[in-house]
Amino acid sequence: MPLFPGQGRGTDAAACVERLCSVLVPAVRLGCTADFEQESLPVDEVPGWFAAVGSGAGGEERVPHFARAGREAYAEHTGAGRPWDLQDWLYRFDPDEGSRGWEWWDATVAGPSRVHVRVDSWGESFFGCQDLLRAVFTAGAVRVDGPTVQTTSFRENP
Repeated sequence: MPLFPGQGRGTDAAACVERLCSVLVPAVRLGCTADFEQESLPVDEVPGWFAAVGSGAGGEERVPHFARAGREAYAEHTGAGRPWDLQDWLYRFDPDEGSRGWEWWDATVAGPSRVHVRVDSWGESFFGCQDLLRAVFTAGAVRVDGPTVQTTSFRENP
């Protein structure tokens, strides 16, 4: 199970976990319920700040500082130069789309400014996770290490 240790930017780690979950939970739910043949997916459960930080089309005044800084940190970390489209990001949760190589597992507070994000990569040490990194950075991470593969049983509480 890959582990992504991250460090937050002056906000407490619990707030970062809460924001990350507020983005990933609706996206994972869409992956289970949405009709991905539609031209666009519903965004009513996606937090407004996440939708605005990814749009790149105005609305910057609605984007909190942590999300703007996270977008910049993500771009620096990955070399990506432009904001991403929310619909493109959501379509990564289509179960038939092959670029997302992970399943959401958990995020936990590991210290005052540290968060551990756990995902299931089906045993693969190298997998597509840019969509996850976008969410982690815009939720408030300033640095993300990993992934680091760890063996975890299903009975174990991460």
